[in-house]
Amino acid sequence: DELEGECNLRYATKVGREVLDAGGKALRVGVTTDEIDRVIHEASMERECYPSPLNYYNFPKSVCTSVNEVICHGIPDYREVQDG
Repeated sequence: DELEGECNLRYATKVGREVLDAGGKALRVGVTTDEIDRVIHEASMERECYPSPLNYYNFPKSVCTSVNEVICHGIPDYREVQDG
């Protein structure tokens, strides 16, 4: 039972890493935070997992993003990522 739990945890962290890597590859100057959200959402669905932020307390997106120094709770939208 403990081994099964460990295997599930290892799988979840592997899939989580893959989804984060997909989002990181999409990140570049000029891309919108909506595009990053789309990439994260699709990467999650391809792996048959649910993006935790989506619908959490009515959060409308699959990932939190920010284009400034605030590192969490940003709702993806039309804004483009800038250099810096």
